[in-house]
Amino acid sequence: NFVKLGLEHNPNLRITVQEFWLPFEDQALWASRAKGEKPIVDRDAKTIAQLREAHAPYFQAMDDHVRALNANAGKTAVFVVPAGQAVLALREKVIKGEAPGIAKQSELFTDPIGHPRDHIKALATYCHFAVIYGRNPVGLPVPAALAKLPESEKLNRLLQELAWDAVTQHPLSGVKAPVAAR
Repeated sequence: NFVKLGLEHNPNLRITVQEFWLPFEDQALWASRAKGEKPIVDRDAKTIAQLREAHAPYFQAMDDHVRALNANAGKTAVFVVPAGQAVLALREKVIKGEAPGIAKQSELFTDPIGHPRDHIKALATYCHFAVIYGRNPVGLPVPAALAKLPESEKLNRLLQELAWDAVTQHPLSGVKAPVAAR
C-alpha cells in the first residue's frame, strides 16, 4: 500500500528497502525467544557457508517481494539496499583475518539478536549511499564513529568496497558497476 500510495502522489518516487541479516543468526532461534528461552548465539563459530545457507531463503523472499511490488506498480520503483549481503561479505573477511582491526565476528554485534556496532552501521550507510546516489562510496571520509577504531582508514576503505560490491552485484539495487575501459 505504501508503494501504491507513494506512486499515486509522485510517479517518479524511488523506494529503498534495506535487506538485513538474520536475527540470532538463525530464524529458528527467533521462535525460541517467544517461548521465553534465551538463545545462545556463537557468531565466532559460524562459517561463511553456514551463514549463506541460513540467509538464502530470507534474501530470496525479499527479492521475490520486491519483484512483486514492482510488478504490481507496473514499473521499477522499489530497490533493494543489500546491507545483509554486505554484512556477510564483511564477516567472511573477518573469518579470513582480512578485516583491519576486527579479530572476531562477535565484535560486529552488540547483543545476541544482532544489533550492529559501528562497523556494520557504517557499512549499511555506504550501501544506502550507493543505492540512493548510484555512486561508489570509496573515498568518502572516515565517519567519526569509525575514527576511534583501530586501523580506521583501512577499515573504512574495506567497508566502502564491500558496500559497492554488494550493491553493484545485486540485481534489484538499480546500480551497476561501470564497465572498465579496455
